[in-house]
Amino acid sequence: MFTLIRPVSAVLLAVFAYFAAVAYGPVYDPEVDLGTTYIWYAVGVSFVVGWVFLGGMLGRALWFSIYAALQAVVLSAVATAMVLGVGEIFIRGYRRQYTEVMETLLGFFEIVLDWLGRALVADYLIAVAVGATVVGVSLHVLNALFERRRNER
Repeated sequence: MFTLIRPVSAVLLAVFAYFAAVAYGPVYDPEVDLGTTYIWYAVGVSFVVGWVFLGGMLGRALWFSIYAALQAVVLSAVATAMVLGVGEIFIRGYRRQYTEVMETLLGFFEIVLDWLGRALVADYLIAVAVGATVVGVSLHVLNALFERRRNER
């Protein structure tokens, strides 16, 4: 059944992903301009994760909503890194940097681990964890309000 919490969680997670991706740029490399492509990929992937994963996990205890939001943020980060990794292996393949398929697969995992490994900075991880907690609490409260209004009818 369609509930209002799914699109709301998708939008809220996408907004959070936008700010997290903007904050990730200086963490990745302060001297490199990454552009905005990775930001919009992060927003799109987070929207889908918020709709499919996070929206369906809400409605239980408060701690579970926070836990689900943390899981959704990690899932969004991994999925975004994988989407960016697929794009990068195609770019490298067209530049003939890979000679065989196995080298391409290993290069894909190297790219994904590089994107995720550079985010292992304590300040960034704390900011993302606090943001995910705020998203989880906000969605829990909104879900309780939505359900109360739906059950009053």
